[in-house]
Amino acid sequence: MDRRKISGRLVAVLLFWILVSPPLLAEEEVPERNPLSGDAKAIASGKSWFRGVCALCHGPKADGAGERGNGADLRKFNKGFRRYIETVRNGRQIAGRSQNMPAWKGVLDDKQIMEIGAYLETLAMEGADWQGGLKTD
Repeated sequence: MDRRKISGRLVAVLLFWILVSPPLLAEEEVPERNPLSGDAKAIASGKSWFRGVCALCHGPKADGAGERGNGADLRKFNKGFRRYIETVRNGRQIAGRSQNMPAWKGVLDDKQIMEIGAYLETLAMEGADWQGGLKTD
């Protein structure tokens, strides 16, 4: 099979995926808490997505020890669900780091991002806050 046929099929699959994928929620529509928290089916799906998409940088245990360098230790994430959604969608640049979090908007839909979050909540360590976010006392 020549490259043009492969490229054409890839474009067709991507266009189909874009047309049928669920839309992203507007920022004001993102709930404070993950509606998929504790959902066994969502957690299993999130684990699968995490291993396929996130583990290269964040490590298979979400501890930040990935094959492509050190990502954030997501077991200690303490910025709340809305910040998690925002970071996954838009990426994050950290001053002084050569490696940044890429934006996944357009690659993952909100349901997939929420499923990954539901899985990561099961790995949370003491002090993590996947639900409420940073305290402002």
